[in-house]
Amino acid sequence: MTTDSVGGSLYEVARRALVQNLFAPVLGPELTPRWLGRAFHPVLMFVHEFYGHDTVTLLRLLGDPECGWIKQAGGRELLLERSLTGAVAFLRSQLGPDPASWQWGRLHRITFGHALGVQKPLDQVFNRGPLPIGGDTDTPLQTACLPGPSYDNNAWTPSMRLVMDLGDLSNSRAVFPIGQSGQLGSPHYDDLAEPWSKGEYHPMLWTRDQVEKHAEASLTLMPTP
Repeated sequence: MTTDSVGGSLYEVARRALVQNLFAPVLGPELTPRWLGRAFHPVLMFVHEFYGHDTVTLLRLLGDPECGWIKQAGGRELLLERSLTGAVAFLRSQLGPDPASWQWGRLHRITFGHALGVQKPLDQVFNRGPLPIGGDTDTPLQTACLPGPSYDNNAWTPSMRLVMDLGDLSNSRAVFPIGQSGQLGSPHYDDLAEPWSKGEYHPMLWTRDQVEKHAEASLTLMPTP
C-alpha cells in the first residue's frame, strides 16, 4: 500500500466493490455504511465499533462456499468477476486508461485541516494538502478512510512518530505534521508535512548544547513593567 503501488489501488477498490456487491443489495444504501462503521455524527462520533471488521468478514465469507450471502450475490466467481471489473472501470474513470498511472497515492491523500479552514476560502490559506500517503485501514501505518465514496485518509492517521534510542537519547528521531510553528507565514508552519507524509524523520535534539548549536532564532518573553 505504498503511494506508488498500482496493485494497492486495485486491491483497495476491488475490496470495497466486493463489500458493496455482497451487502448493499440486502442491507440497502442507508444501512450498509452504518454496518461498515459510519456513526451518527461527523464530529462527536464519526465511527463506531463495527468499523474495520468488513475485511475479515469478507475473507471469512469468501472461504465458505455454502455461505448464504455469497449465494445471494450469484456465487463467489461471479461476485469476484463483477467486483474486479467494476474496480478496473472505476480506476480508468478516475486515473486514466493507463494502468501504470493507477498509483495508490493518487487516490489516497491526506489534507491537514486548520480549525479556521472549515470556512471557504480560508481553507486555501490555512489548510495544507492534499498530499499522497501510503497505508490503509488495515496496515501498521493506519491511514483510515471513512465508509463512503472517497479513498482519502479522512478518518485518522498516526500523527507524531518517534524512534527513541535509549542507549543514546541524542540519536533519537522524530517527525510530526505539519511543522513546528503554528504561526501562518512562518517557514516552519508546514515544512514537516512532506517529510512526514514520506515516512522521513529529523534528529531529535536532546541536550541544551545541541539545541543552542542548531537554533535558528530565540524568542524572549518579557513581563510588562
